[in-house]
Order: sequence, then structure tokens, then C-alpha cells
Amino acid sequence: MEKNTFFAQIGFQPNKAKIYEVLLSLGTAPAGTIAKDAIIVRSTTYKILDELITEGLIEMNEVKGKAKQYTALPPSKLLEVIENKKTAVENFLPELMGVFTSSNFKPKMKFYEGLAGKKKVFEDILTLKNSTVYTFSPMKEVLNLFGKNYMHHYTEKRVKNKIWRHALRPASDISEKKSDWEFYGSNEKVMREIRFLPKGIDDDTLIHIYADKVGVIASEKENYAFIVESKELTKLMKQVFMLLWSTATPVYKP
Repeated sequence: MEKNTFFAQIGFQPNKAKIYEVLLSLGTAPAGTIAKDAIIVRSTTYKILDELITEGLIEMNEVKGKAKQYTALPPSKLLEVIENKKTAVENFLPELMGVFTSSNFKPKMKFYEGLAGKKKVFEDILTLKNSTVYTFSPMKEVLNLFGKNYMHHYTEKRVKNKIWRHALRPASDISEKKSDWEFYGSNEKVMREIRFLPKGIDDDTLIHIYADKVGVIASEKENYAFIVESKELTKLMKQVFMLLWSTATPVYKP
């Protein structure tokens, strides 16, 4: 890859790339020397040097009676700059997505087959960061389908992405043995709150409500899975969920 292409890809304008490269070769130098070697006017050089200081790529030292000295830090600092930008985008992305609208938006629906397909539906929430998922979650069915080992690693990934899970469970899950509380109980460490539906409300279907999507995974008996992307349906499903949530029974780890 050519240097110009590299610097363009990381967001450096040509003048900024020149000044940064000159200072890397000089190590430490005053602004006048940097401007001269880069063949860039001094006022522009000062502005770019301030940018590089803010980004943590160079340092400036003042010695009484002498010109300010600018020192290049190791180029590996570029990785920190890129990572900081990535983090900033990830943190602000939900707000941008909330602003984003399209007059041509059409709801989307996609079916999935087999265990691999069901995992795709189940894992789609892992694309989120710092979010909350509302779920109708029959844990017996989920564990029978995916197994405890898979669920353990899935929970680790969800927590890493800081995704809270609010789950409504059928009343039959209340009687599960406490050794399985890792999967059945509320626990702040795994960012999960559980409430139990009233007796008489059966639930054999897993439903995830998140972003503008509703993910559905049927029991092994009916054996289907799909994701619907629809703002209206998601809004309605969340309202139904919150109505049931307000009357459901909370249960915490004893």
C-alpha cells in the first residue's frame, strides 16, 4: 500500500500526513523546522501540530527562553487513535440510527431453517451494543435446543456487549432446581432480569424484541424461525411485553 493511500484511509489530509511524517523522521524539532521541511506555511503547521497533540500522536515541550519543541511518539499510537474513533462511532451509532429514516422503508421478513438458522436468529441481538432486549423466553425449550454450554458462552458475549435482557418466562420455569439458576434466575452480573408469567399462559416460542426487529424461534415441535424488521410491529410487541411485564412476578437469586 502506498503512503498516500494509507494516510487517506486513516483520515489524514495531505498536509497533516506530511507534517506527521516529517516529525517522525526528525524525532524532535521546533515548528519552524517542521514547516520548512514539510514545505507548509507556519500558521497551517501550528494548527496541524495542535491536532496531532490532541490525538496523542505527538507531544510538545516548553523550555524557558527556547522555541517550543515537538516530539513524535511511536507510530503504534495510531492504533489507539483508530480504536478511539471506532469506540466513538459505536457509542453514537444508536442516536444516529434513531435519526435515520427512509421514506422508502419497507418491512422485511426472513425465514431460517435448521439449527444453524435458529442460531442466526438467536444471535442477531449480539450485533447490538449498550442496549436492552425484551424476550419471551421458555428456558426449558431454549436449553433443549441449544444446550447449556452454548448458552453459557452466548451470555458471556451478550454481557460483553452490555446488552440487558428482560425476560418473561412461563410459570413452569419457577420450579427449576437452583443449580440451574445461571439460566433461570435474575442476576445483575449477567445483565438479566426475569419475571414469570401468570399460570395458565403457556409459552413454547422464543421471541426477541429489539431495535426495529422481532426474532421468533418456535419449539422443536413446529420447527421454524424468522426475523421481521418492522418499526410498527416492534412497537406493538414491546407494548404487549411491557403490559405483561407490569403484572408478572419478579424472582431474584436467593
